[in-house]
Parts: sequence; C-alpha cells; structure tokens
Amino acid sequence: MNIKYYQNKINDNSQTLESLKNKIRPMPILKLFFFAAATFFIVSPFVWGWIKLPNFLISGTMWIVFFILHYKDVKYCNQRDAILAINQVYSNEIGYFNNDFSALYNGKRFIDNSHEYSFDLDVFGEKSLFHRLNRTVSYEANSILAEKLKTIPNNTDEVIERQKALQELAKKDNFRHYFLAICNGFGRQKSDYNRLKNHQSTALTGNLSLTLMIISISLTFTLILLSALNIVPWSFPALFFVLQMFAPMFLFRKINKASREVGWLHKNFKQYAQLIQLIQEQDFESEENKSLKNKLLFPLNALDAFKQLSSILEKFDQRNNSYALIVLNGLFLRDFFLLRTYNKWCLAYKNHIQQWVLDLAEMESRISLATFVFNHPDYVSPEVTDNQDILIKTTNVGHPFISADKLVGNDFTIHKNKFSIITGANMSGKSTFLRTIGVNYILALNGVKVCAEKFQFSLFHLFSSMRNADDLTLGISYFNAELIRIKQLIQFVKSKNHTLIILDEILKGTNSKDKLAGSIIFLKEMEKLPTTGIIATHDLELSNLENEKPEIYENYCFEINLAETIDYSYKIEKGISKNLNATYLLKKILEN
Repeated sequence: MNIKYYQNKINDNSQTLESLKNKIRPMPILKLFFFAAATFFIVSPFVWGWIKLPNFLISGTMWIVFFILHYKDVKYCNQRDAILAINQVYSNEIGYFNNDFSALYNGKRFIDNSHEYSFDLDVFGEKSLFHRLNRTVSYEANSILAEKLKTIPNNTDEVIERQKALQELAKKDNFRHYFLAICNGFGRQKSDYNRLKNHQSTALTGNLSLTLMIISISLTFTLILLSALNIVPWSFPALFFVLQMFAPMFLFRKINKASREVGWLHKNFKQYAQLIQLIQEQDFESEENKSLKNKLLFPLNALDAFKQLSSILEKFDQRNNSYALIVLNGLFLRDFFLLRTYNKWCLAYKNHIQQWVLDLAEMESRISLATFVFNHPDYVSPEVTDNQDILIKTTNVGHPFISADKLVGNDFTIHKNKFSIITGANMSGKSTFLRTIGVNYILALNGVKVCAEKFQFSLFHLFSSMRNADDLTLGISYFNAELIRIKQLIQFVKSKNHTLIILDEILKGTNSKDKLAGSIIFLKEMEKLPTTGIIATHDLELSNLENEKPEIYENYCFEINLAETIDYSYKIEKGISKNLNATYLLKKILEN
C-alpha cells in the first residue's frame, strides 16, 4: 500500500509550510508600518511645512517597500494555500487507506435499484465502489465517472485505450495531486454553462455606440484640458463627467444582466485556467490523453479563453466598489466598454465553454481512476482475451472492498453459454464471490487494476439480481418484485448480443418446492438465449442439472467444516455443498 508515500509527502511539506508561516507572520505589521510612514512623509510638508522634495523621496521609497512587501505577502500566502490544499489531497488518501471515505462524495444521487447491475454490486452509495474510486469534486466530473461505472464500453479497443491513459496518469503523481488540489475548490452543484449561449449582442456593442463613446470621452478630456488652461469654466467638464457617470445607470439592467450571466462563475473559471495550464505543461503519450489535451488547445485555446473571461469577471466584481465605479464611468464610460469586451468574448468562445468544462471533467474522472491504480500496486492489470469461449478467467481473485489481511482469493473461469451453480452454507462466501466477479469486471472495463493475481476477460453485458425488495407504498410484495426483476432481465438479455447474469437465489419469495420448479424452468429458458450465468443457491437439488446437461451446467460450492466452531474457508471448489449451518447455529443459540 502507498500510505507511507502520502505520509512522507506531508512530512516533506511540513518544513516548507513552517518556513512560509514564519515569513507571513510579520508581514501585516511591516506593511502597516511602511504604509503609515509613506503617508506621514507625504503629508508632513503640507501640515508642518517640511521641505517637499526629500519628504516626497522618502515617501516614494516607503511606498516602493510597501508594495514589495505586499507582493511578497500575496506570494507567500498563495504558496502556503497551495501546500495546504495538496496536503489535504494527501490526507484524503491516508483516510482512504484507513477505510475513512468521509472526504469523498459517495455518489448517492446515482443509486438506481432498476439498473441492470449497479444496485446489486454496491456501485453507488456509502462505502461503495464509486465512493472508493471517486476523487472528483465537480458535478460534471462525478457524473462522467458514474456513467463509466454503469455502462459497458462499445468495444475492447476502448478498454485498452482506457488502460493506457490511466497507467500513464498513475505515473504522473505530482500532476494528479496538483490537479486534485485545484479541483477541491469547486462546488458540487451543477454549472449550466449553456446559459452563456443565450447572450445576445445589443446596440451598445455596435460600431455606432463605440464612435459615440469615443467622442464623449474625447470631449470630456478636452474640456478638462481647456479648464486647466482657464479657457472654459470647470462646470463644462464637470457636466460631461456627471453625464458619463449616469449614462450607464440608464442602461443598468442590460449591464447587470451580463454581470449576472457570469458573475457566479468567477471562482471556477480561475481554477479552470489553472487546470488547463497544468494539462498544457504535460507531455502525454496515450492517445486518449493526447486527444483530450488537443481538444482544449486547438483550434481555439481554452486557456486563453478562460484567462480572458477571468479578467472580465474580475472587472465585473470591481463594480461593487462605488468610488471606482463613479470615477471610471465618469471619465472612461467603463461599464460600456466592459460590456463590449464581454460581448466580444462571448461571440468568440460561448459555444465552446460547455465542451471545455466537460473535457476538464473527463480528466478529473480519469485522475480518480488513475489514483486507484497508483494506490494498489499489488493489483493486476486485466488482459483482454481473444478466446471468445471464455468470459472471465482469473487467478486468486478477491473483492477489492475486503482488507488484505482478511482477503481470500479464488481461481475461477466463466465459460461462455455455461451456467455455474454455486451452493454453500449461509455466510460461506457465495454472495461475496458473486459481487467479486461483478465488481472486478467493472474495474477491468474502465481500465483499472483489479484485485487478482491474473484476470483475463472478453467483452459482454452484465445483469444481476441479488437484492430485490418489496415496496408497500406501491403495493409490491417481495415475490412480485422478483418477478418484475426477472421480466426486466429477460427483456435485457434478448436485446443484447451476450450477457452474464449473476443471480443470488432465484424466486426467494416462495416455498422451496415452487422455488425449485420455477428456478429450473427459468434456467432452461435462459439456455435458449445468448446468456452465461452464475447462480448462488441453497437448493441443492438445482445441482442435478449438471447430471442432465453437463455441457451447460457446472457445480461449485463453498464448503464449511463443522466442529466446536464453524470453519469458513471462503474457497470455491468443484462439486456440491455437503455441510449446512442454519440448524447448527440455531441449536447453539437455543443451548445458550
């Protein structure tokens, strides 16, 4: 495990962080001193009649020192904040290794009990697969990651390209960590950047208005110059100043509409620019990563666009300063020019913003998956097999949710068009094994390392039925819920070229005799469809299907040893389970 890696990173940063804090600590007092001194020496000639030139020179020097200190203060604070942000990334990973995922979003909004496999396999929700994989913060990125986990790729080439992209990113640990540190400033709410497309040009952004503005500003400064030369009274430039100051107020609604369109984006756009800068500095070799980088930089450069918009947004924010607003509008009609600048930007970039945001979100989702690859060097990269008769062939496969000290691996092969009937006592490991196969296959599809010594697979669809539930509000009994799920399964299988079905007890909601008969009928119908199956059951008689059709059915079991205590091996074996534990455990309870 890489927990020591993250601990060492935090330790390495601690000395730098302490040094920065020591540099920042005296800055407020020093800045206040030089600000006060600069003000004192510039005022003293007028208050006490001191000689102007030396006092002005001293004041100027003090101002220079003040601005140098201010620059250094901002620089040190930014460096400190960057280290704190990246330390938070390292702390989140340490929490991950300690089974604490509280800093990560669990994907609960993606829970869908009607999905073909995600509900049964714990893909979303608290301590789910998504919760363990997810490092995304933005709404768009965790939506993309969720879509990957609940969708089967179109072809194996797509899977292989995903592998290459993630393996490359896993090696770029500094890039990943800085990227995540910047992303941690995002909000989780969806940002609809399509609203920028609704921006329309107005008469204020036309050539006629530009000509009138230039004439008005020129007249104002001409009158100021003439007034300074005592040619015209000061009331003339004052009148133009007031007119220009109030002119934007008559069009307040249009200017404010533009401000509202993008005012809420300010923080995110600064971060987007930083993220694109990081990507621009990287040399990628995998086709997927190179393609994403090119989409951000060509034919239009997203970095330039985001930097320009960030600058525009800062100017919109400055409108909150009433004094600056009065002076800048009175002299330069600043609001009108700001509106024109924003309009020009929109015409150039507004149709590209949403796609750029999604491209950055895609990188955010890839970095999540690549971090999982990096965190598990003991896992294996899955191989796509050309053998179409095999769906999965794996050695020492285990469930990635189980800690290494408790993990028991199994060897297993899933042959196409065959059905594996798995029997075993309660708590012997049947359901966990079914989920082990499903979850590792989902990881493999996404180019992520899997919890196994070896894992070969071909491409197929997946459908599970393991966790049906009644719904009293809709009048749906448990048995009815099972029938609805089975109907959904049949429709799904008929619509796909080949599907692996994972079932934990067929028809649990009925009596044992009816259950057995129904299970046999169901499986014999499944034989006729493009289907492979893994079925866990307590019905030992279902294992008789291997005797009837050994070319289709295979029996496996999780055996237990009954003694003073029950020994659970959690190892899958060929054959039928001989020992059951329900009666044994009940007797123990009654004895106590």
